[in-house]
Order: sequence, then C-alpha cells, then structure tokens
Amino acid sequence: MRWIIPVLIFVVAGCGGSLSDEQRKEMREARKSQSIQKLSEAEITEQAYSTGRLIAGIVEKNPRLTDSLSTTYHAVIRWLDPAAATASEIEKQVFEAYLNSAITGNPVSDNVQRIGTDSLLYTKPVTTELPDGSVQVKGTWSVKLSRKEVVLGMSKK
Repeated sequence: MRWIIPVLIFVVAGCGGSLSDEQRKEMREARKSQSIQKLSEAEITEQAYSTGRLIAGIVEKNPRLTDSLSTTYHAVIRWLDPAAATASEIEKQVFEAYLNSAITGNPVSDNVQRIGTDSLLYTKPVTTELPDGSVQVKGTWSVKLSRKEVVLGMSKK
C-alpha cells in the first residue's frame, strides 16, 4: 500500500500531469489515509464502547456467532457468569463491581477498561429485575479488543 502513492506520482509525472477529477480525488484520499492522526484516549474509549456494544448486541441475539465475530473483530468474546472460573483478574473485579452496584441499588451499565497498553476490555452485564424491584446480575458479556484494531476501526469511518 505504501508504494501506491509514489507509483501514482511517477505515473502522473510521466503522463504530463493531466489527471481526471476522479484520479485527483483518489490521490487526496490515499494521502489522507496515510497521514498520521493524533487520537485522544476519549476517542479511543468511545470507539471501544461502540464496537463492544455492536458485538454484544449481536451475540446476545445469536450466541452462535461468537466465533465469527471474534475473527472479524480480532476480539476475545466470552460469557461470564458468577461461577466462571476462567475469568481473568480484571474480569472478576468488574463482575464484582456489577454485583456490588446491583446490591446497593446503583445503576449497572456497560464498561470499558484498559488492559495494559495494547488491549481494551468491554463488559456488558445482563440483568433481570426481581419482583421486589432489585436487580440480579445473571452474567456479563466480556469482549477483549485489541487497541490497534479499535484505532484501525476508527480510520475506516
């Protein structure tokens, strides 16, 4: 991909510089896609929320798509319930926070946590309201996203 721009410039120079509007537009887009852009942590986190919500929404409706979504988004997607022995330490902490929020009557909502420097963890609790009005956390969808893939997803917009 990196050699396309120099080749286009060479071809353009060899053709006497006469480009169609379509070719000029393609060159501008290629230059823009190759430019370095600074992204804030807030923008990356918002994209992680967006991607996580999309994935969780799909697997809630059809859990059989977990493997294909994992491949498509380069993510690790898991269902965790209170007895999940395979949960990572951060997943256990987030799950515990969901349980404590439900017990104290605080709202329980989705969350994004940073894992090291290269990953983000999106979690979405699945709750039911009990007859007494309290909330029970049945489990949570856990979506571990590569920070790189989240950023690349932003450039595709």
